[in-house]
Amino acid sequence: MLERQVSNFGNNVCFTPAVYAEPRDEAELLDLLRTHKDLKVRVIASGHAWSDAIKTDGLLINVKHFNDVRVSPQDDTVHVGAGCQIKGLAEVLSKQGKSLPTSGLIDEQTVAGATATGTHGSGKNSLSQYIRSVRVAHFDQETGAPKVSTIRGPSVELSAARCSLGLLGVIVEVEMEIRPAYNVLEFSARYQTLEQVLALESEYPLQQFYLMPWSWHWFGQHRTETTQPRSKLAALYRIYWHLGIDWALHLIIFVLVRIMRVKGLIRSFFKSVLPLVVVKNWRVVDNSQKMLTMDHDIFRHIEIEVFVRRADLKKALEHVKQIIQVFGGQAVSSDLQQKIPESSHGIYQHHYPICIRRVLADETLVSMTSPVNENDLQDWYAISLICFEKPTRRQGFFGFANFLALYMADHFHARSHWGKYNPLGRDANQQLYPRLDEFRSVVQKFDPESRFANEWLTNVLLSNQTSHAASTGTR
Repeated sequence: MLERQVSNFGNNVCFTPAVYAEPRDEAELLDLLRTHKDLKVRVIASGHAWSDAIKTDGLLINVKHFNDVRVSPQDDTVHVGAGCQIKGLAEVLSKQGKSLPTSGLIDEQTVAGATATGTHGSGKNSLSQYIRSVRVAHFDQETGAPKVSTIRGPSVELSAARCSLGLLGVIVEVEMEIRPAYNVLEFSARYQTLEQVLALESEYPLQQFYLMPWSWHWFGQHRTETTQPRSKLAALYRIYWHLGIDWALHLIIFVLVRIMRVKGLIRSFFKSVLPLVVVKNWRVVDNSQKMLTMDHDIFRHIEIEVFVRRADLKKALEHVKQIIQVFGGQAVSSDLQQKIPESSHGIYQHHYPICIRRVLADETLVSMTSPVNENDLQDWYAISLICFEKPTRRQGFFGFANFLALYMADHFHARSHWGKYNPLGRDANQQLYPRLDEFRSVVQKFDPESRFANEWLTNVLLSNQTSHAASTGTR
């Protein structure tokens, strides 16, 4: 047990828990809970999240030693420890000719952290959807003693546990669906309209696409599962992506934002330079895990991601564009400009491609793509906005992100990602998640004394009291 200052990947969440511990097995974990039963408990995994979900002044548990992987090929499942990183799990599965059904953009996250916050890829459900059972350490409601329970489905408890934000207890293991390994065909192209990109969605259901700020053209990264063998030039393509995109592109943006800090150069880069350097229409087939992930964590950044339904996508993206323009100091020909405080005009220059990914509805209670009602099967689209400003210069981003999240929630019922910067308060979330009361009931069953909650989660999810609409952004 140690005492240490803890910070997340984005350096926007920093705190010092009373006790920091790295238990090596379930017995040690239960002993920790028993010894510190009067402290609030939260869990940290890879720390690759930007919300306040991990903060605590009590007991902080790192589950990195819970990393066992047991594959059951006969029923296409895997039992995996909560602290196992996605890339480690993928490596084990690959050796047995298996794969996860979907993959997020990065593979540094742990299984528990990724599923508990609704991490997703593109064109399929989130990772949470593929959970069949969860083992969770919590306090027995009758005796008060710590114990480990297994939550199985179909049940409302499993729907809550699939994306629980750690509110049911300490996740120690999950059982997930797996599938045979598969290849993905990918190519990229530039477009003038959103309709041109979406027209290819049925043929390339795994695609993700980007709205380029300041040039406002579209860039589609088209993907589909294929039985074709790995391309002869796949290794060269991987080098191109790693050196050209993961490193060079991000390094250029990093320099423009953190060192040069000239708005005109940022806009010129997106208008004139980037369209020339991205290779287009290079069709390559490679293993799905390699195709669907990036080394997106090389440079420190912060991110907000909002989710809108398919019917709202076009209009929502037009409003995102206008909000970016106003915060960047440009006038727009709509009444939206009047809704943004004049003091915010020109305070934030957005400087990163806006990534849009389609995510199917999940059988969960509070994941960002949980259904609005029982008959709602409408797809969701995640709109991701990334900021490369250093932590001491993020006030403009926080002002932009706070306005964006609230405006999109009010006008498009947009949900903010639980694992990314999330300024929505309890009142907004009550409107956005129709099954929130069911989620609270399950949490009450597993944690009646709210030992596994923190102040932020209590305010935005569990409290019945009116809360502030948004945080101040002073991270």
